[in-house]
Amino acid sequence: MSLSRILSIAANAPLRAMLVEQFAALGRYALRDGQLGAPGEDWPDAAIVDDAHCDLKALADARARGCRTRVVLIADEPKSPPRGVDAVVTRPIRFAELVALIDSAPAREAVGPYHFEAGELRAPSGARLKLTEKETAILARLARAHGAAVSREALLRDVWGYGPNMSTRTLETHIHRLRRKLEPSPDRPRWLKTERDGYRLAASEEDPAS
Repeated sequence: MSLSRILSIAANAPLRAMLVEQFAALGRYALRDGQLGAPGEDWPDAAIVDDAHCDLKALADARARGCRTRVVLIADEPKSPPRGVDAVVTRPIRFAELVALIDSAPAREAVGPYHFEAGELRAPSGARLKLTEKETAILARLARAHGAAVSREALLRDVWGYGPNMSTRTLETHIHRLRRKLEPSPDRPRWLKTERDGYRLAASEEDPAS
């Protein structure tokens, strides 16, 4: 199963270690340490924080910059979600509840004239184009950047789990196959654009960089 969702966990060491082990065992998350990053492309799909690591000011700043990460707070006692937090889970934690909240982060995205959902592209005509697991993971990662470029390094890390020094043509091969599926003219891509150090999804045909 592809690592289609990026999850960051910022909590005390024992709690984080437990959560990392449990989410890793599910096999469908790319796990990160720490709080929300500043650049848009580094925002995860979801974030888990405890009270000690819930920086509401930093979260408000990220929200103001367009961050749509689903944030779940683990609290010692029941309370309403603070501003910028999507849900609160009270100790003792029920892991199934936590997974359900993380997995409810939106997964449906637009890719040019297509809708991208559940491992396939749906054309306006209703036609469906099946995607492989890695193609799905690549498009999901690019869609989360909301039009910003995603570096090759970030794609190799989040889709394949490769380290920063890994050199491979695997990504380029998958990009080529994706373009053959979704581009009218794969040699002149309209939607899946190449940037200097990576790739991005054009927001529309009027995208100035298209």
